[in-house]
Amino acid sequence: MKDVVFLVIGLCLIISLTFCEQKGEVPKAADLTSLAKGFVDLLVKGDYAAAVTKFDVKMKAAMPEEKLEQAWTSLVGQVGSFKKQIGVHQTKEQEYDVVLVTCEFEKAQLDVKVVFNDYKQISGLWLVPTQ
Repeated sequence: MKDVVFLVIGLCLIISLTFCEQKGEVPKAADLTSLAKGFVDLLVKGDYAAAVTKFDVKMKAAMPEEKLEQAWTSLVGQVGSFKKQIGVHQTKEQEYDVVLVTCEFEKAQLDVKVVFNDYKQISGLWLVPTQ
């Protein structure tokens, strides 16, 4: 009987480990920085439809494509056209991974603060002054 219990426990462990591997349980820092930089590239190109696909469900509801376009266009109107990405920094805030993509515009430098959930989806987005 003990052998059967150990066999069942062993099979459950193997199945759960396999599931975790397939799901990509823990995002690597390089993955998130690449995703954040790619997201900024989409904004710069004006591909707001593709950018919104990176959002989680709540972000999609809060910032649909039209609002994202309006926010970016308004930003560019205030700080001038985008010049280049000049840096990237990753931190952790509570249970979220946060990537700050420092961007140079004609009149200012700003950080695009991209907040990721556990599934590498964007859960928050802010444009903040570079510190």
